[in-house]
Amino acid sequence: MTPMPATSAAVPLRWKLAMASKLTSPRRWLAAGAALVLAVLVLPQAVMAADAFRWSKEVQRGQLDNGLNYYIINTGDAGKQVSLQLLVKVGSLDERDDQSGVAHMVEHMVFHATRKYPAGLKQHMESLGWRIGVNYNAQTNFERTLYMLTTDSKAGSVEAGLDVLAQFAGGALIPADALEPERQIILEEWRTKLGVRERMDRQRRALLRAGSLYPERPTIGTESSIRQQPAQTLRRFYSDWYRPGNMALLVVGNVDASALQPLITQYFKDLVPAALPTRNSPDPELHDQLRVAQLQDPENSASQVGWLLRFREDKRQDVDGMRARLIDRIAERALRSQVRRLAVKLPAGVSSLSSSRGGLGESTGSLGFVASVSVDGHQAGLQQLLLLQERLRRDGLNAGDIAREMAEVRRLNDKGPSQQADRELNGWQAMLADAVQADRILQDPLQKQEQISAIVRELKPADINARLQQWLAAPDRLLFMLAPGMSPVKLPTAAQVLAQQKKLATAALPPLLADKKAAAAPASLPELDSSGAIVREDDLGHGVQRWTLANGDVVVWQPQPKETVMRFAAHAGAGYRLPGAPTWQWQLAAQLGNESDLAGQQEGELARWSTARKVKLSQQQSETQLIYSAGVPAAQLEDLLRLYAARQSQTGIALPALISATDQLARQMARRPDTASEQASAQLSKLRYGELPLDQYPDEAALQALATPAGLATVGQQWTQLGAYPVTYFISGPADSAQMKELAATWLAGIARKAGSQPAQPLVQADGYHEARLAVSLEPQGSVRAVASQAMPWSPERAAQTAILSRIAYRQLRQELREKEAGIYRLNYKLSLDPQSRLQSELSFTSAPERLDALWSAALRVLERLPSQLDTAMLNEEIARLRSSEAQRTSDAGTRFARLQLSYTQYGDARYLDDSKQLLAGVTADSVRALAQEFHLARDLAVVKVVPKEGGASH
Repeated sequence: MTPMPATSAAVPLRWKLAMASKLTSPRRWLAAGAALVLAVLVLPQAVMAADAFRWSKEVQRGQLDNGLNYYIINTGDAGKQVSLQLLVKVGSLDERDDQSGVAHMVEHMVFHATRKYPAGLKQHMESLGWRIGVNYNAQTNFERTLYMLTTDSKAGSVEAGLDVLAQFAGGALIPADALEPERQIILEEWRTKLGVRERMDRQRRALLRAGSLYPERPTIGTESSIRQQPAQTLRRFYSDWYRPGNMALLVVGNVDASALQPLITQYFKDLVPAALPTRNSPDPELHDQLRVAQLQDPENSASQVGWLLRFREDKRQDVDGMRARLIDRIAERALRSQVRRLAVKLPAGVSSLSSSRGGLGESTGSLGFVASVSVDGHQAGLQQLLLLQERLRRDGLNAGDIAREMAEVRRLNDKGPSQQADRELNGWQAMLADAVQADRILQDPLQKQEQISAIVRELKPADINARLQQWLAAPDRLLFMLAPGMSPVKLPTAAQVLAQQKKLATAALPPLLADKKAAAAPASLPELDSSGAIVREDDLGHGVQRWTLANGDVVVWQPQPKETVMRFAAHAGAGYRLPGAPTWQWQLAAQLGNESDLAGQQEGELARWSTARKVKLSQQQSETQLIYSAGVPAAQLEDLLRLYAARQSQTGIALPALISATDQLARQMARRPDTASEQASAQLSKLRYGELPLDQYPDEAALQALATPAGLATVGQQWTQLGAYPVTYFISGPADSAQMKELAATWLAGIARKAGSQPAQPLVQADGYHEARLAVSLEPQGSVRAVASQAMPWSPERAAQTAILSRIAYRQLRQELREKEAGIYRLNYKLSLDPQSRLQSELSFTSAPERLDALWSAALRVLERLPSQLDTAMLNEEIARLRSSEAQRTSDAGTRFARLQLSYTQYGDARYLDDSKQLLAGVTADSVRALAQEFHLARDLAVVKVVPKEGGASH
């Protein structure tokens, strides 16, 4: 089962310049293991034999006579919802060799016939008004199966939830006649996961977890096992593992524990205990070895060299174990800082170095180092990884980094009790589920705080460095290399690598570069005169003022005396779809201009100045706009405006920065495989807009021509052109209006602008139905992506009604394609009316290739008939849902600021601030139905269908 998916907005194909590396990170490598410890307050701990750790008083817990454990957290007035979860401690790792995929298949089947509800538990939940993805769901992974319900806090609703969970726990019948149609749903779930990410994850898992059963126990199973597992095998698995001693009931929300405990006994007491089968070990076997391996895939774009060390970790559940894990945390984070320092200057072919630590089982940890390299830079990357480790063996960790991380542990520990007191339902729910799954205690925060304080007081830098040396000396090692596409890579032998390592151990290493941050002089900004006058003032009503500046820019100012944050946005029509240059060049100019130092500054000086003053401007460039945004305390407002003005007036793009950016782009182009997804996106863009020469990827010749003094002049001119577009500023917050006027005149009114600059224009999708079919998929998978666009007048009310219709269309599509046809597992659908007066929609799904056309025809019928098949009850349900979420949004300061911008952009005034308070007052089922009559969702469509290439689809 899965929650309702998020959908992506329909946007024209465009080339996005990535200034930061998009390569697979070491965190991605370690994602197959346990999550990293991110804060001292979530360190794993459990009860000792001497019962040293005390449970938080917030957790009420008990155990039934049959062994079922239950945990209750009353959040009081934190909300009206209640979360009920049944955690079953079994996943695919516990399957036998002949049970591939069974744990997950059982999760699906318990929603069908049960002893109490032979017509189906899912049907019973729907009769209660519950919906999948909103009120109920389930997930299976390697280690556990989790059933999740969300109800209101009414006693009858909570009791109904307990009734349902009890049926999951022991009432499932798993009939063979229900399994056959469910197989089709599970097969489509398997199919949705296919692709380059799944193929690469499978290879990573095989390497990281070699010596364990994880690589052999994919949770989804295989196509063959899904098709062939008999109901009898599922029933046996259910009988073996769904036992009260192997389950836990978790209830979090506005509940009365004393009233709940008798109900838990009533519904769960009849579960029958039994001995469990022998579990498979989650830990890999470790050896004294150096494995050398390559990962490759035709659609992979990453180019990396990695070194992984595996070792046993101290999992003692006592104060000594807590101490060990604190040392792990400090060492890991100090190591990251040291690696960044050692990676200041890298040789040609190596663009970055990073480190990360993760878990690979109950008592196995790993430390990974990754170098991102050019297509032909693997040997240079290996040399850097070996040099990095040798440097760490000799020099250890930086004392300042260790001190900073220990101070951070103390800071977090000081906040521990107050953080727990402020925790809301979702936070409690996640913390409790994680703890119960790992057999840990949610410890009393005051006791934990005291214990951590005592540990940190006696820790020494030598303890932290000793842990690093322990990791580096781990004998179980892996060297892996990735190349983009099917680019050849010459792998060294283990003997060659060990000889290279031995040679470095006795070599004189180059001196460590000084920490630029520490060595640099205090940062400052050059003198700047961007002052001018306010030439006109207008009252826009609703407490909003408009000031016209001498340079033609406009400031829309809204005092918000009760707020603590100043919000700032600057809108200009300087999108990347301007004439005169390819879109990628406009993006390059905008990003380089935004990241460069000011003329006359040292390298990195502007970034240091911004960091010291805690001001940061975010830049976002779309087809038609260039927007800067920020949020700062009122005391930093002048620094923020000064930073903006300096960026607009004094940025000096340097040739080395341009060369570096074009080199990075060249490496990205060399690594970019021609994937099925990219081919489909390109074809979809062609159907929507025709040929777009200026949207093409840059070739090597174009990049080389740009990385010259003449190219620098071109990019500088483009940056100047972007900065000359008139700007509308939106500012709100607790500043005094007189002070705000003075700041606007001082820093904004004198920035040079060019009146009459033509803003960038958006593309408009071609009318009519256009379809293309591509036989390019490497998987046994068909897919559809369809985008529709229709001119339609915008208003806030019509946009809100469209959001209601979007959810209803999604529900109808899902009902038709999944529930009725059993042809898909997941679909994405989004319908929106944007302020540019376009009704936009996008639909995508995957299916068996042979069913793709029939399912698409069924989807078209749903879209065509939507205006005439709107159920009143469903309309009223979605209207109520939108009203509930709207009530929460109206109290949000960020939402109000966004609506100020929308109001002025659309109307030239602030009317929407008040109108939005009654946004849904006139929305009824009839008004939504009337708007739907204007929709033509199946008329103006661009559709791309992707099917397997001939002879290429296998799994």
